Amino acid sequence: MLTAQKISKSYKNNRRKILDSYEITIEEGEFVAVMGESGSGKSTLLAVLAGILDPDEGQVLLEGRNLNSMSDEELSEIHRKKIGYVPQSNFFLKNYTILENIVEPFLGADDDETILIDNAKRHLERLGIADLSDRFPHELSGGEQKRAALARALLTEPVILIADEPTTGLDTETGGIILSYLSEYVRAGHAVLVATHDDHVRDYADRIIDIKKETGLHGVSS
Repeated sequence: MLTAQKISKSYKNNRRKILDSYEITIEEGEFVAVMGESGSGKSTLLAVLAGILDPDEGQVLLEGRNLNSMSDEELSEIHRKKIGYVPQSNFFLKNYTILENIVEPFLGADDDETILIDNAKRHLERLGIADLSDRFPHELSGGEQKRAALARALLTEPVILIADEPTTGLDTETGGIILSYLSEYVRAGHAVLVATHDDHVRDYADRIIDIKKETGLHGVSS
């Protein structure tokens, strides 16, 4: 479903190649976790696979389509419908409620706002923060914001969810809520890819990719 073909990416400031002809395929119904110390390239890999960053070499294919050759408009549509992406930092508009922050980015001429709102409330309910939908971002804790960001990324039921450190800094209970929901999403036939330091993820993931800071990612993923 999502395939990286010989992707390479270097840090411009020191020219260290963090991805070197790296190849990976993630299939429907698979939970994949990328683990490694800070600076090892986890976030870079996820951003390239999500189409947020272009690789220096190689290509990323989603359902056979090359993300790196798409127009901005085509890629935006992919991010609205096919790839849910949760970055490390939570980005919310401060003057919008949590529900508005979740729904507004997906409103378009062919979208039913009622359906989007219902979907948002369902995800918020399952993530345990339905009562916070009318709050503003500054009124939520870090863990609550993480769950709201996850609800936003899942709003249109993307074929793959890519989440960067979705449980970092959270207590065990909150992290468990998130991981259980991601596992349920995988069982429904979707794919999940996370980057994490959280060893609890090992209990949920089908495949673990360990990265060493000094070597980065090379060749074909196991």
